[in-house]
Amino acid sequence: MEDKESKQKNTTRVAIIGLIGTILTVCGGLTGALISGATTIYKVQQETQRLAIAAPLNDQPLQVNTRQIAISSSKVSKLDPNKVSVYQDMGFVIALPLSGWEETNKKTYADLFLEQATNLSPLILFTKWIEVDWDDQPLREIRYMEPVQIEFLEGSTENGVAVDPAQLDFDTYKFFNQFIILALDKAVAEENFTLYELALDWGTLHQGGVNTLVANPDSQYVFEQVSWELKGVRVNDRLADLTLQRWALFAQAPDRDYIIELQYVPAAGQSIQVWDDLQAYLDAFRVIH
Repeated sequence: MEDKESKQKNTTRVAIIGLIGTILTVCGGLTGALISGATTIYKVQQETQRLAIAAPLNDQPLQVNTRQIAISSSKVSKLDPNKVSVYQDMGFVIALPLSGWEETNKKTYADLFLEQATNLSPLILFTKWIEVDWDDQPLREIRYMEPVQIEFLEGSTENGVAVDPAQLDFDTYKFFNQFIILALDKAVAEENFTLYELALDWGTLHQGGVNTLVANPDSQYVFEQVSWELKGVRVNDRLADLTLQRWALFAQAPDRDYIIELQYVPAAGQSIQVWDDLQAYLDAFRVIH
């Protein structure tokens, strides 16, 4: 019989998925048909060095140097501790939080489900396929501490799907500019996914919102950009449409697969520095080899 804590966890998980889970009724598992159909959905490119991927309606692309994703242990020891955090146990390096940002305390994948209305990361939707298999997998999260408040109204839609405000658990939701790293033990991840399947499913969860996917057969990474459109909503007390921009880097180390997810919420009145900071976090991320 489940103990009280397990029941609470499962109840919360179901509730959270219900908040943004309309897509779960339209998305199935990663089947052969989906893989073959993906070639018509995704723009696949071959690149060898620096990628610059802009979101629609945003002329400033996010960039990643694919030759600098990996770093040797010897070079890690020479990094400036005043600028970066080194997580040897999880095999990566990230930048220290910049002004206005905060790194949350040590978390696991399961903890994402305990933040009702504060973290609508698409990472949680992998639960459709993995259930509780990733619950103890570690992650780190850096957030801009001024969230954008969203209220769904009659007629609101998420990526073209109608939202019924009467079915929601909260009146308003918080969307954060954030940088999340999920470090999956390869033995756990590969029970369900290869690195490329992680990328394809993450994109599929956005209901056709994928704009660009880049894969390089000579380097263990995938980089993609997606959009999530909210229409007819109230944003910080003003009626508006809002397009959340998301980028994800999928990378490998000998014993881990990584999902690095960036979310940019371009609300009116927000400092452009937020965008520059997200670029700085991506520039600093390294997988230790």
